[in-house]
Formats: sequence, C-alpha cells, structure tokens
Amino acid sequence: MKSFYAAAIFGLAVFANPAFAQSSEMPTEEEASAKYAAQDWQGTVDAYSALLESDSDNAAYHYYLARGQHELGQYDEAEKNYQIAMEEGFASPASAQYHLARLYMSAGKQKKALAMLEMLAQTGGIPGGLVSNTTEFAPLADDEKFLAVIAALTPCTDTEYRHFDFWLGEWDVTSAGSSSSATNKITSEHGGCVVLEQYDAGGFTGMSINFYDSNTKHWRQTWMSSAGAALYLKGGLDENGAMVMSDKGLVESDTINRITWSANEDGSVRQHWETSTDDGTSWNTVFDGLYTKKAEE
Repeated sequence: MKSFYAAAIFGLAVFANPAFAQSSEMPTEEEASAKYAAQDWQGTVDAYSALLESDSDNAAYHYYLARGQHELGQYDEAEKNYQIAMEEGFASPASAQYHLARLYMSAGKQKKALAMLEMLAQTGGIPGGLVSNTTEFAPLADDEKFLAVIAALTPCTDTEYRHFDFWLGEWDVTSAGSSSSATNKITSEHGGCVVLEQYDAGGFTGMSINFYDSNTKHWRQTWMSSAGAALYLKGGLDENGAMVMSDKGLVESDTINRITWSANEDGSVRQHWETSTDDGTSWNTVFDGLYTKKAEE
C-alpha cells in the first residue's frame, strides 16, 4: 500500500537534497547501509531519501530514513516514516515499534509511547531487558502498564523453564565405585533460557547447553567433550521429578543413550547414564555419578 505520506516526504527529500535530485548517480543500498552502520545520521537521511525516489514503497528504506531522522531530532518526519515502514510491511515491525516508542518519549508523548509499547508486547521480538534499560523509558519504570510490557517481553519465565534448576551450582562429581572425581559448574544463562554445563575431569572436559523448547514442549541437551563425540538428547521430568533425556529417534544408531538426573533429599544430585542396544529392553550403565555441592572457599 502506497501511503499518502510517502509522496509528500519524497518532495521534501528531493527539495532538501538537491545534489541527489540533480545527480544521475543514486547511492547504492550498500552505500546507504554503510552510512547507517557508521551512525552517520545525516548521511543516512540523505542516502535513503534518494533511494526512495525510485522505490517509494520500500518499507526498509522508510525505516532507515526514520532512524536517521529520529537521531537527528526530526521527530515529526521520523514518526511518519516509522508508520509508513510498518504500513508497508517492514520485516521487523518490533524494531519500528520499539524506536517509535522511544521517539514518543523524547517528544513528551508518554501515552502514545505506552500504547506503542503495548503493541510491541503483542508483537514480541525485543527483549524485555533491553526495553527496561532504555534511557528514554526511565520515567515509566514504576508504571503498571510498562511493567506488564516488560513481563510480556521477558521469555523463559514459565514453570517449565525452571524444571532443571535443581542441577544449578558448582559440584564435585564422584563416579560410583571410583575414587576419581571431577568438577561440574552448572549455571543459568541468557535470562534463564539456558542451563550451561562445564565439566572438568582433568584430562577430559566437556560442556552442554540445556534448554526447554517451547515449540516441542521438551527439554533438550547438546553435549560436546574433548573426546570429540557429540550427544543430542530430548526429554523432560518424569513422574518422580527426575529429568530424563535420551537420543532415541534423534540419531541413526543401534545404541540409545538415556541420562537421568535425580535430586536427592540431602541436596546432592545423581546423574545416571545408560545405553541400550535392544531398543530399550535392557540397559547398561555407562556413568553413575554423585554431585555434591563444592564447599565455599
């Protein structure tokens, strides 16, 4: 859809940029993008204004023009171009909504800013942490609507994402029937979306990322060690509250790997790794480890 504003802005752009209007050499997208990446805001405005002369419905051009105008304090022009970008189907509407909300705050239009942020909460795609730490939104810090937006934009807060929290900590790991030990550091990363494992047994090390996949409703683990063998697992909590993951159906192999993590009453954790070569009829133990919290130094 071609907006009424587009034609009007073109005329202003050409009038304001006679060099582009009179030159037969228009800037390339690469040149315009380089201006934006360098935060050359006047150059950004000039370049994207010129590009829009030959492609007036280009949503991305309107967005980047708006970004330049916004940073130059040309709020009315920027607002119009943000709106056109969204009307024309800009590929990242959340970005346009986020920056337009910033603009409204800078222009003293707090109600419009909140309305745009509520739209952003429905669109998603911008982390709540980024929004809450944006300088322009500081006056909204205690506003109930703003706090609701932050909550909506903060992922990994549902109960399922906390199912593996019992494994978090710094642990001494001892294998059953062995005096040898290792250490394992399990941390919550990326806003609680990832459980990161860092295992160290001296000459053998490894790490895994573990996360709840909201699309499949399963927990997943990807493990790699210094031995060079990868492991991909999928699963979730069983009826006893233990985390059970296996690679059955995930890889083409005659061997199934299954690992069970169980929280003990004394605060320790048992990790039991088993394999089966008869499709789960019988299982053999590969590793049976006890995790005890490392003493605080």
